[in-house]
Amino acid sequence: MKLTRILLLSAAAIVMTGAAHAADLVVYEPEPMMEMPSAHDWSGAYIGISGGYGAGTVDWTGEYFDGGVGGGEFGDDFDVSGWLLGAQAGANVQFDTFVLGIEGDISWTNISGEGEGIGPGPDFTVPSASIDWLGTLRGRAGVAFDQVLVYATAGFAYGVGEVGLTNLDGAGDDRTADLTAGGWVAGIGAEVALDDNLSIKGEYTYTSLTMDEMQFDNVAPDDYLAVNGDIGIHAFKVGLNYSF
Repeated sequence: MKLTRILLLSAAAIVMTGAAHAADLVVYEPEPMMEMPSAHDWSGAYIGISGGYGAGTVDWTGEYFDGGVGGGEFGDDFDVSGWLLGAQAGANVQFDTFVLGIEGDISWTNISGEGEGIGPGPDFTVPSASIDWLGTLRGRAGVAFDQVLVYATAGFAYGVGEVGLTNLDGAGDDRTADLTAGGWVAGIGAEVALDDNLSIKGEYTYTSLTMDEMQFDNVAPDDYLAVNGDIGIHAFKVGLNYSF
């Protein structure tokens, strides 16, 4: 009986000691992992507004025609400058960090300028030009760094406006003709996403336009004066886009 009692007491002591050690164990629960914010997705369509400043050069040549036969030529180049205000729309597709897209825009402008007088004598013909509307259709290709997109852009450009010749041939005859011109545009830009929908951008473009021929009729003593030329415009714009 004594041996049995001793064995029971020993077993009870071992159990109580183990329970005491187990009570002292601290169980640490792992801290919940922080969720990393997802990268900005540039895919989708967007619309926006933009504005900026443009400056460049008009280089033109005039040739007199009498009975359909060309005669004397004269020309000039002069600076033009002014503001742009317009809207754009486009769409992007993102592949990993690469972004491809297309964008079209239309801007009202007051880009204009006037050249020096051309011709002999004290009375000179003064050329001028103004661009009222400037539109482009461009592709975009860039690299996204999360909320920042850096891109290059290029495509087609079109402009409309007016060309003027004041005091034509020194005879006090002021003439104007509608200007239409097509060409190309290329540039670079950067866009920053403010949230899932809004982004701001800054962009530089160079636009090269070739004027359609303009005719000033009944230019004595010839039948008409044909004017051709080129326009180059450096433009800096900022814009705000809303993505869908």
